[in-house]
Amino acid sequence: MRDTRYGMRDTRYGMRDVRCGIRDAGFGILLLLLTGCASQSINSPAWLLSPQEKYPKAQYLVAVGEGDTRRAAENSAAAGLARIFESQIQAEETLSETTTEARGAIESFDQFSELRANIRIGSSQNLLNIQFGEAFTDRHGRVYTAAYLPRAETAEIYRTRIGENNRAITHLTHQSDAAADPLKKYAFRRAAVRKALKNDLLLAQLDIIFPGTKERLLLHYDPQTLYSETAAAARDVTFSIHLSGDGGDALREALTGMGFSENEKATLRFSGTVSFEETDLRRGTLVFVRYHYQLEARTGDGALVLALSGSRREGHINFSQATHRARRSLLAELQTQVPLEVGKTLDRLASAE
Repeated sequence: MRDTRYGMRDTRYGMRDVRCGIRDAGFGILLLLLTGCASQSINSPAWLLSPQEKYPKAQYLVAVGEGDTRRAAENSAAAGLARIFESQIQAEETLSETTTEARGAIESFDQFSELRANIRIGSSQNLLNIQFGEAFTDRHGRVYTAAYLPRAETAEIYRTRIGENNRAITHLTHQSDAAADPLKKYAFRRAAVRKALKNDLLLAQLDIIFPGTKERLLLHYDPQTLYSETAAAARDVTFSIHLSGDGGDALREALTGMGFSENEKATLRFSGTVSFEETDLRRGTLVFVRYHYQLEARTGDGALVLALSGSRREGHINFSQATHRARRSLLAELQTQVPLEVGKTLDRLASAE
């Protein structure tokens, strides 16, 4: 019995030794991790641990990025800078839209809201004068770099660009006022609005780069007046539709969505054909229907403005449903392609003079 007791005690001592060993091993692993982190901190450059020491906030906007390569790290850092602008611009534009809506100008608000939405789409892609600092590669092969904007230098670049847009907007509005043709009048106003939208974005970014600067800049136009005049110019562009078969309603919706008005004495006269036909593709029980369309638009004096054509097939288990799908696909294509092609035509008119 004594030997058994001593054996059990020895076993307890043995288990305690194992637990102590595990505990010591855990401390050892933790010590290695802490040592590794300390080593990483010691070896890391100061700008990585505290970017504001190298790039003081009063003089720079800065973001640090990382990646597997220098290019990836630069892209990450540039995206970090963009997020600074994106969040602040979105907050500012939301406030502006709320204020405008509260004034009760429904039509003006709709136009304003639509134009402002365009600003947000590309806000992270249009920063000027982004520069990159030195790079650092850690012992795991990760690359770090800083993207920065020198505030004063970049603000001057923005002021110059805004001034160029100002002059372009003034020139385009003068051309619009002088144009007799409603289509050209709208084309010039539309081009001026696009410049104004760019200025809206530049001004929002400038206010972050160098706060207070944009209030001291003189614009040679009133944005809200420009937007409302452009909407009025769009309504003066009239259209008529002579389209056989399906597609007339989709075309009408696309054109009224651009702000145009329907009138038989039209600025733009749309005509064309649409047809559907069953197509035998020999695919079991499926039935396929193909649509074809041809569409053109001419001015009142007969000049060709645009020409469109397209064809696509849709399938289903019976002819009726296949035709329904083909019709739906046709309507979607017309509502997408017509505004796109009309817009290209307007761009050519505005850039030709």
